[in-house]
Amino acid sequence: MATDSATIPAVAAAVEDDARTAGQRILQLFSLFVGGGYLFYLVLVMPNIAQAMDVMDTWWTVTAVVLIFGTGLCVGIFALRSSIEVLRRTAAIAAIGFLVALALWPLGWTGDLIDSERGMWFTQFNGLAAIVAAAAWRGRWAFVYLVVVTVVCQLINHEIRVPEANGPVLPEMAWGFAFCLVPFSAAVMGIRTAGILDATRESAYAAAAEAAGTQARALERTRFDALTHDGVMSTLLGAARQGASERLASQAKRTLADMDGFQEQTSGTDVVPANAAVAQLRSAVVDVDPTMTLDVTRSDEAGSYPVDVVLTVAAATSEAVRNSVTHAGAGASRTVAASFEVDSIRVDVVDDGVGFDPRSVPPQRLGLAVSIRRRLAVLDGGSATVDSHPGRGTRISIMWSRP
Repeated sequence: MATDSATIPAVAAAVEDDARTAGQRILQLFSLFVGGGYLFYLVLVMPNIAQAMDVMDTWWTVTAVVLIFGTGLCVGIFALRSSIEVLRRTAAIAAIGFLVALALWPLGWTGDLIDSERGMWFTQFNGLAAIVAAAAWRGRWAFVYLVVVTVVCQLINHEIRVPEANGPVLPEMAWGFAFCLVPFSAAVMGIRTAGILDATRESAYAAAAEAAGTQARALERTRFDALTHDGVMSTLLGAARQGASERLASQAKRTLADMDGFQEQTSGTDVVPANAAVAQLRSAVVDVDPTMTLDVTRSDEAGSYPVDVVLTVAAATSEAVRNSVTHAGAGASRTVAASFEVDSIRVDVVDDGVGFDPRSVPPQRLGLAVSIRRRLAVLDGGSATVDSHPGRGTRISIMWSRP
């Protein structure tokens, strides 16, 4: 089956569906920054923590250090290998941990005062906690978080310091808020920009997938027209000129079989029988590599499938084989196996080639993200997975289940 590689030059690139998005990369950088910030402040405020133990119960100090620094360091630890969801959950836990430590503070205070302008140690980096909140939640809620922690931290400082070390509380609140606002705003804008980039990328992939599907259907119609001209017309002309013969009968049978294997798409509700679906997939494989065979397992109950599904699965299979031929290496062997059940189709394209790490593929390359995964995503019940490791080959699974 012809594919859309002429329209999308990068369609033969390595699979990048698992590659990091702009949002994930930026969130990972923020997470590394946050983890490094918590480590820096842990070292910086150790003397202040020791000083504060004179006025705070030990249980609170231990609990606060775990809630604040333990969760904050975890944000940095999980930065490189975690998904966006995991990073956001970890950031949310760190932000909540800071709030819990503040809420428990009155229970741990002995009532004694600190003779220091610095006040409590956790008030020296409440802006860092607000940046964590910006990574976890929407900007407006992170802004509320910044206001809350700034006010509470300044109130705690005003309460625990000796009167001589205190200044007017409102100017201190305003100064603390203004000091934290610049890095906080930069964090919010960076994360928001990353979200816009991701949305643009998603839209571009969806448009490319739609274009790929449109061209695939147009090419399929062209192939059917060519089949009609070359097969049907030559058979009819042969019958008119030579009359009935065994050779002509054999040609007519082959033409009918080919037409069964290449059903013209007329509407989204059309269906094709299982044998035509098998022929379509076999043609998609052979068009790329004439030496390949399609191993087929078909249930006795398998009846018919929507033509959109058959064409899409066949096009995705063709692209998977093409990528294997292009990237697996000269000495690689490959197999293509298809399973047809009453309500599902599954195709596995497997090779023992060089393999690759999907995370290392640059996100700007479309590759199989459009030609396989996105193409399947537009189908109800369609999906595709890629399993590959350097030196261990690649498996691409193309699946559809009737909704």
